[in-house]
Formats: sequence, structure tokens, C-alpha cells
Amino acid sequence: KQWYQRRERVPGLYTAAQNQWTDSFYTQNGYLTVDMMRAKGIDNPHTVISRYEDAISLPSGCLSKTSLASAQSIVEEALSAEGFIELTDWMFEWCKAEDEEKLVQLVVSSLPADKVRVLPGNGMVSVDLLTSLLGQFGDQVTSKAATDAANPKILASLKKFDDASSMLGDSVKGGKKGKGGKKGKGGKGGKSRDIEDDEPAHTAPVPGPTFLSIDQIAKELASFQAFQTSEPKEEDTLSEIGALLKKQLDEKYRLALEEEVKKKTQKSSKAQQRADEDTINSLFNTIIQCEKGLKVFEEAIRSQIERHILKTLATDLTKATFSVLAEEYECPFNGDTTKLDTLIPYLPKAAKPHGTSLITSVTSGSDVVEFLEAYTSLTDPQFTQLLVRKLDKKKERNLVFAKKQSLLESLKSEEKSGELLSIASSLIFLKQHSAFLHVPGRCISSVLRVVSGDLPEEERVLLEGLQGEGVAERRGEGAMEEERKATLRGLGTDIVFGKQGE
Repeated sequence: KQWYQRRERVPGLYTAAQNQWTDSFYTQNGYLTVDMMRAKGIDNPHTVISRYEDAISLPSGCLSKTSLASAQSIVEEALSAEGFIELTDWMFEWCKAEDEEKLVQLVVSSLPADKVRVLPGNGMVSVDLLTSLLGQFGDQVTSKAATDAANPKILASLKKFDDASSMLGDSVKGGKKGKGGKKGKGGKGGKSRDIEDDEPAHTAPVPGPTFLSIDQIAKELASFQAFQTSEPKEEDTLSEIGALLKKQLDEKYRLALEEEVKKKTQKSSKAQQRADEDTINSLFNTIIQCEKGLKVFEEAIRSQIERHILKTLATDLTKATFSVLAEEYECPFNGDTTKLDTLIPYLPKAAKPHGTSLITSVTSGSDVVEFLEAYTSLTDPQFTQLLVRKLDKKKERNLVFAKKQSLLESLKSEEKSGELLSIASSLIFLKQHSAFLHVPGRCISSVLRVVSGDLPEEERVLLEGLQGEGVAERRGEGAMEEERKATLRGLGTDIVFGKQGE
């Protein structure tokens, strides 16, 4: 009986000791854990926790409201001073992962909802800091947009994104209609056909051009003053902040890019459009006149002249035409020869092969006829409002006459013997073949051989002698005398007006 009575009394004393320990520990430390209570032999930790009215129950223990308030104060102070705080800066060491999520929620609930964002790693960052960081990226966003506005791949990505956004907007606007529409065959309860037809299809989102990757943003953030003063301890903190900023940075970048595109695609005045069209038609018909005279040259020389025409006149025509097409199709082409392909993604599907062929011709081609064919196809009225046409006979004669007058004026004023020979040979060639001459300097000798072949002996010998003097001057071996320059001018004029041999 005594043994039985002792056995009944011992647990009572033991429980009292346990309660005394838990009360003391909780009062002094503001928390209790299930593990430590079980280590003290307490089999019902959560029952013990329920005794404390101010205790906040957690999966692995409890926390006093006073301790929670202290944690909230630490977080508020850090967010106010540095703009961010990591979990390790305030979380209780005894807490397990399952406790952390609930405590973060409790701490955040005490803060203004629109003033803080929680990071995936349970760190926190103030909205004010995020706004400041976005502002600090401003110059970089503007600079990158200005540079990328001439990048064909980025512009193609922007166009696909804008087109997809436009289609999505149209599908939403044209979504379910109100009353009306024919009933289906299923009877009165049949679904309206026009409602079925107008439901937007679910398509995969089209990614637009982006500013920087999350890793790149994090690298930039590391150099900002906010994180130089208070360097994050956790490896992923800057990446997590970068992920929060990325969507807004991408949006700011796309808006800046669109603004740059608008600047580069502003419509020209009607007077400027007419002037551009006149320039284009003049270049187009000049190339046609140059092509007419190519057949008189042997193949090797003809090939050099064709490449020269493509690199000069044809390239100028292509740039001028692409500038007009870019305005029509709202493409920010800036006239850069190395960026001709910027326009291609903006052209109608059927026009793209012609545009590509044209670029190939002026960059690596050697056939003027192929260029003219591609150019004529691209400027077909189905693709552009630009009116490009071959001159009729009357206008062609006017063009030839204007070219002759221009060359005669240049012949009068030019002082360099090499240029004089080039101008004189162009005039004689125009007289003999009714075609324009546009050749590189290295081919002038070949041109003079061609034109002199049809001249009377006296003029041919004189021209060959003047050619020799011009070549010598170009080599620095002497200078053509003024009297001989006058002779060259006179010879060119006499041949053009038909006075040779009199």
C-alpha cells in the first residue's frame, strides 16, 4: 500500500516540476519548442502550450506575442533604413522551416500591404526601394533601347510581340456577343453559332524583347549604392530582387524601344515624299541607262563596272527606297547600309524574297539586270505606294540631255586631269552609245580604248596622248599643262557636238 501511494504521488511532483520549468523558460525566453519539452519528459507539448494565453502556436513550438512584436520591430526598422531584410537577420534560431512561413506571414500582416514584398527565400524588400532601383536603371534602359532600335532581330521580336498583343486585344473585344445569332440545330437550348465562332482561341504567349536576364539584373544591382552599403548575406537575395524587377524593367524597355521606333518612323511631309520619289526615279532610270552601255565592254571589264554600279548607284537607290518602305511599314530603318535587313521582317510575306534578293545584289552581287528585276518586283504597286517607273522615250531623251548638260558644265570647271579624262570619256561614250557611263577609276583606260576606236585618227591619237599625260599626273610623274587641259575640254566638246574631223 505504501509503495502504491508513493507511486501515485511521484508523477504529481514530476508534473509540477515540468510545469514550473516550462513557465520559467517561457517567461524568460518568450518561446517553447516541442523538442525541448519532450526532452524534459513532457508527452503533451501542445496541451502545455495551450495554457499560455499570449502564445502563438507554431508547428514546432510556440512564440509569445512580445517576441513576435520584437521581430516585427526589427523588420520595420530594417525596411525603413536599408529597404530590405533577409530571413537570417530576424528569424529565431530555433524555428524550423515549417515555422518560418507562418512567422513571415504574421510579420508581414503587421505592415502596410502596399509597402513590402516578400521574396521567395522569405526575405523582404520595401516597395520604396524597388521603385528607387527601377529609377536607377532608367538611363540604361533608354540607352539600350536607342541601340537596339537598329537591331533587326530585336525589332522582329518587338513586331511579333506587338502583333500578338494586338490579336489578343481584338479577340477579347470580339468575344462573346449579347443576344442574337442563329440557334444551333440542337433546338432552343442550342448554343449561338456566332458566340462559338467568336470565342478567342488559346494561343501560346509570344515573348517580346527583354531588357536583361535575372542574373544580369542581379549583377547590376550588386553595384548599386543600396547594396554596397548593406551587402546581402544570402547568395540568392539579389537574384530574387532582380526577378521582382524584371517584369517592370522589360515593360519600361519595350516602351522605350517603341518610342525610339516611332522617332525613326515619323512620316515625312508630302513635299519631302515627292522629293524622295523624284530622287528614287532618277537613280532607277540612271542605272537603266548605265546598264544599256555595258554590252560594249569585254566580260572582265564589264564585271568590274557592274560591281561598281551595284556598290554605288544601286546601293544609294536601295537605301532611298528602303527608307520610304520603312516609313510605310513603320520600321525604324536609319539608312545604314549594314542594316538593310532591318526592313525585311516588316514587309509583307510575298515581298520578303524580293527584298532579300535586292540586299544580296548590292552587297555581294555582280549582275545589274538581276538587281533591276528584284527592284522592280519589290516596288510593285501591291507592296508600296511608291511610284517607280521606267521613263518613256520623251522623258528618257530629256534625262540624257540633262546628263549631257551636267557633264559639259563639269568639263568647263574641272581642273584635275584625271577627272577631266573621266568626264570627257563619259561625254564621248554618251554621244556614241546613247548610254550613261559609271565606272571606277581603274577602268577609265578601258573606256578610252572603247570610245577612241570610233574616232578619226587625229582625234584618237590626241586623246591617247592626253590619256598618257593624265596617267603620269596621277602617278606624280608630272602635271598636265593648262593648255593641254583646254585641248581636252575642246576635244570633248567638239566630239559631242559633231565637229571632229572637220
